[in-house]
Amino acid sequence: MLPIEKILLVFPPSTQAIGHQRASAHPLGIAYLGAVLKKDYRVKLLDATAEGYRNVKNLGNNLVRYGLSDEEIKKRIADYSPNVVGITCLYSAQLPFIRRICQLTKEINPKSITIIGGSHPTFLPKETLREKSIDFIILGEGEDTLPSLLKQLENGQDFADLDGIAFRRDGQVQVNPKTTYIKNLDELPFPAWELLPMEIYSTINISMSSHSKSRYWAPIITSRGCPAKCVFCSSVHFWGNRYRNRSAKNALDEIELLVKEYKIKEIQFCDDNLIFDKKRAKEIFQGIIDRRLRIFWNTPNGIALWRLDRELLELMKASGCYELTLAIESGDQEVLSKIIKKPLNLARVESLTRIIQKLKIRTHSFFIIGFPGETEEQIRRTFSFARKLRLTSAWFFIANPLPGSKLYEICKQKGYLKEGFDFETIDYCKSNYETPGLTSRELENIRDKENFIFNLGVLFRNPILFIQRNLLYLITNPLSSLELFIHGVVTVFKTFFRKRI
Repeated sequence: MLPIEKILLVFPPSTQAIGHQRASAHPLGIAYLGAVLKKDYRVKLLDATAEGYRNVKNLGNNLVRYGLSDEEIKKRIADYSPNVVGITCLYSAQLPFIRRICQLTKEINPKSITIIGGSHPTFLPKETLREKSIDFIILGEGEDTLPSLLKQLENGQDFADLDGIAFRRDGQVQVNPKTTYIKNLDELPFPAWELLPMEIYSTINISMSSHSKSRYWAPIITSRGCPAKCVFCSSVHFWGNRYRNRSAKNALDEIELLVKEYKIKEIQFCDDNLIFDKKRAKEIFQGIIDRRLRIFWNTPNGIALWRLDRELLELMKASGCYELTLAIESGDQEVLSKIIKKPLNLARVESLTRIIQKLKIRTHSFFIIGFPGETEEQIRRTFSFARKLRLTSAWFFIANPLPGSKLYEICKQKGYLKEGFDFETIDYCKSNYETPGLTSRELENIRDKENFIFNLGVLFRNPILFIQRNLLYLITNPLSSLELFIHGVVTVFKTFFRKRI
């Protein structure tokens, strides 16, 4: 028998490339787990990124760490004295901090159980369990698996056959693949918002989308998974290669709770594919209107253009949509269809974008360049296409091989990965592999130059809209704004005069 009374769930410190906005969004993963576990245990949530947001440390490799220090995290653990410490890994660069938190936990109490989950450990469990201070890994979604594991540990039962976990036994790592997923997402409780430091997020005010119309915002997820199979994406595999959604009523009830209990004025829908089920999507948007919730909303994780139409867009606008992130990825149809495998026809993108803009909805977009097999001409076509759309703003990334993605498998099989490649130092403005086409240096140079030209065009084409989009960020984060400006000037200088330096 192993008594478990107190559980601490941790979102670890974060990393960001120097010169980029350091976001701090409500960690929904541990908030959902907290809501499930609080029925049977004393549960505390620690968002180390938000609570130590102003504590920034240079890590080298163009990355900074921000969040609570190791000493402060150790103190929090010691003061609470939990039987179990669970830590989420949103992306690979957080893994060194997670290892350290597990080490600190064992230093305080060697009998404490350490459990981690998230994208990186789900796809690389054997490699992750090389760290001896990590006891268990939960693969994929954990709202069913984690309580089952805790009960078996409490009752002294054998957990060896439990679905979706990884652990060590007799010195060997055993991985039980994730085969079962929650069928009815409405059965899950709402995230434990009351266990999060809600006031901190509005003070920091740098959301997942980096910008907001109101500082009183909150993210929600109304579905899990996406039917698309984009080569760069690992999220679809994390959620079991299937699409599941909450009912419109369930999603609306959560939005209403946030509005009434926490005075939230903006919702950020973070679904991988919010509108795949168009009937349900319309019910959500119409429900916002019917319930008179009077919110703003956007889609920082992207919107599937291939599911949009005028009727849906008009309803979105009426329900408070002020910005859509268009997940276009490439301005070359061959790259989209044959390399990225994205079910998007560029012929529809331009007309849809014009409709969105006529409705006075801001248009942000994601573009990714540098895929294996993509030519320089195709890359430049992407930048030309982005300029043609006259977007409000855009982010241009370089393709990187994430664990669990098809892109990683391709790069590994073909020997494209750079010597010393490490998931933990991925920077989406840098290339981590070399292909027979462009070198990584050439790719980065194209990206930096074209990114500057695009954003300069946005500023001069519509300076008022540019200021409107960035004003709240400037007001709430003046020092960070100055830092970004200085870094931008230095980057431009290095980019355009690189050959002379």
